[in-house]
Amino acid sequence: MTGPGLRRRMVLALVLALAGCGGGAPENVSFAPLRYNYLPVLKLDVSSISIEDDWQPSDDADHVESLSPETPAAALRQMAEDRLGAYGTSGRAVFVIEDASLVENGSELDGSFAVRLDVYSADGTKAGFAEARVSRTVPAPGGEGYALRQALYDLTKQMMFSMNVEFEYQLRRTLKEWLVEGSAAATPIEAQPLPGPGQQSAPLPAPAPASPSPAAGPQPGVLGTLPLAPPQPTTTP
Repeated sequence: MTGPGLRRRMVLALVLALAGCGGGAPENVSFAPLRYNYLPVLKLDVSSISIEDDWQPSDDADHVESLSPETPAAALRQMAEDRLGAYGTSGRAVFVIEDASLVENGSELDGSFAVRLDVYSADGTKAGFAEARVSRTVPAPGGEGYALRQALYDLTKQMMFSMNVEFEYQLRRTLKEWLVEGSAAATPIEAQPLPGPGQQSAPLPAPAPASPSPAAGPQPGVLGTLPLAPPQPTTTP
């Protein structure tokens, strides 16, 4: 006769075996692209904007950027495309990717992103710049399957949220005179595909300005600012 303790152990072994055979997450799961066109466009008083990727991926085994469903370099390029617009008639701006690293250090994942925006006057003189940098460390899931890809995607997404906030803050702080406020008309720029790492891109297309709506409330000037509530009427006794 088989005792109750042995039966319980046999059932547990069977459950673990079944979980190992088919209980894992699917490897072909898709991840949503990271986009930032829902955020305010930063309108620059320049006639063209280009992107330069000065960061080069490392061949070291601990660098795992290529395993992320959305690589940091691609996410940073997308931020520049979605958020920067040329609204001037002269001068130019260059968005530079300086760091787009995801590194697996034992039981941790370390992320480090850095960008710079350079602005040049009509005669080609560098007139100013803004820099933004973010970093984050999270636990590493271990292995190279779906769990790692999900962790790298989540880390990139979280860091890009922080980068959007930091980049806009630094831009408004150090390049305020190069920002166009209000409903200025965008300078038409022909859209062209972005090049690979280490190459300079063609000018970015300028997003069309949104039509003002009489019913719209006050627009936030800084990312994360909420409109103020309307004043409450007072009642005279």
